[in-house]
Amino acid sequence: MRWFGLKVHAQKVLLEADLEMHLAPNGYVGLCQLSGGEVNVCGLFRRRAHGNSSPTNWKQLLSGEPGTALRRRLASAVFEESSFCSVAGLPLTPQHASESDECRIGDALTMIAPVTGNGMSMAFESAESAIDPLRAYSRGDLSWRQAQQIVAAACDSAFARRLAWASKLQWTMFALPFRSGLGAMALHSDWLWRLLFSRTR
Repeated sequence: MRWFGLKVHAQKVLLEADLEMHLAPNGYVGLCQLSGGEVNVCGLFRRRAHGNSSPTNWKQLLSGEPGTALRRRLASAVFEESSFCSVAGLPLTPQHASESDECRIGDALTMIAPVTGNGMSMAFESAESAIDPLRAYSRGDLSWRQAQQIVAAACDSAFARRLAWASKLQWTMFALPFRSGLGAMALHSDWLWRLLFSRTR
């Protein structure tokens, strides 16, 4: 599967919460209230690596299927097309810092599933873990290899568990058993979401 993301700001969108998550057959869309009455509409979608067709209508993808809550939310939306952006080739397989010879932090190291809402936090956390080793390197107290290994060990220690849980959550979002019946009911469980929230932090 190949993953791609779409993002745009919109006006005239009425939300029932400051942050909403909506499932789609091939992805999910998050709606987040911004200042000035704007709403951030951001979606992650998948397509088969060897598929013949490429999506061309981003408004249709972000607005969801007819009859869904997402489609109703965005029925009167006015998209600010100048704010639209997209990105493709998103790697969602967790990477371990210790397996690289480079000093990497944030998304340059690994990308957590966007559904967790924890990517920016991880970027800042990994940057913080690099401060002391890089300071020591700049003073000549550590070699570059030593500094890189310390940063890598700190990142792996901090993120291994949450990345593993994030992979499970990402799978759950698309697993057929969770699309209907008892599985769909499970996705509406506050207990489940609180557990997943705590495990991805």
